[in-house]
Amino acid sequence: MACPDYAKGWQQAVKPYRKPVLAKSIWQIVNTSVPFFLLWWLMYESLEYSYWWTLLLSIPMGGLTVRFFIINHDCGHGSFFQSKRANDIVGFWTGLMAYTPYLRWRHGHALHHASYGQIEDRGVGYFWIMGLEEYKQASPSVRFGYRMYRHPLTIFIIGGLYLFLFEFRLTNDSVNAQQTRGVWAANILLLAIFGSLGWWLGFWNVFLIQMPICFFSASAGVFLFYAQHHYEGSYWAPKEEWSYERAGLEGSSYLKLDPISQWFAGNINFHHIHHLAPKVPNYRLQEAHEQVPMFNAVKPLTVWKAMSYWNLRLVDEKNCEWSDFPGPHEEQSVSSTSS
Repeated sequence: MACPDYAKGWQQAVKPYRKPVLAKSIWQIVNTSVPFFLLWWLMYESLEYSYWWTLLLSIPMGGLTVRFFIINHDCGHGSFFQSKRANDIVGFWTGLMAYTPYLRWRHGHALHHASYGQIEDRGVGYFWIMGLEEYKQASPSVRFGYRMYRHPLTIFIIGGLYLFLFEFRLTNDSVNAQQTRGVWAANILLLAIFGSLGWWLGFWNVFLIQMPICFFSASAGVFLFYAQHHYEGSYWAPKEEWSYERAGLEGSSYLKLDPISQWFAGNINFHHIHHLAPKVPNYRLQEAHEQVPMFNAVKPLTVWKAMSYWNLRLVDEKNCEWSDFPGPHEEQSVSSTSS
């Protein structure tokens, strides 16, 4: 499908913002790393006073972990530095700080960018997304499993911890030897780092510090993933009619965040720009949003509104829109017909 009229000229419009600024990239690493290591040590010291202080400090630590992930994410798109080698080195280490194997995740995320909004490839590099008709025709066990997967407790709490702490430790989704080596390198380094910290400071102390950080960062990260595409009116189309521009501007949200939350989120709330132009570094997304008319015309999505869309769990293949689960009578009717 041809580029929509309102989006024509977008490549020229984003061109000034695509170039990374070395000083800003370095400063972002510094202003994320320094408070992270300082707060980690304060969490350790707080264990002698009250664990409530430790838990309180784990909230900004979770935010800083998300910020590390966003730097890793930018490196995966080749947008954080002009040098590919610099992107790969920094991407690996910042990914490690967020429990993410850089090369494996970069590959899956590239597939997501290339296909999101296509009915046939729904969920590639993202959440498991079933079609409404597909769900109706599925066996009761598959429907039950999908309902459990799509439950808010699974998506936002259990799922995030499972993804970052367990699934990312496996090599079964690696497509080549390089990705497999990257996963193993990350696993070995994480084991060495936390093993050394545990030997030095006590394994139970490290667990008490690290688990709430993992909980808050994983939950916040998964919520951001979810809010980026799960909202009423977001773009879906059959593959042969799919538009890259519409998938970016209509299928990816502009999540309105307060300045502090936006800082921790690394500006990824400007997801409509990122999906259209992933070469724009995260620290230039707001600038592009404010100065390019087609971007600032996108209607913002509030956090509260995004949280209300937890029930958008299926894609109606016929109408190209999000849908909730069908009622129990409809499911029973389909099951009877199938049998």
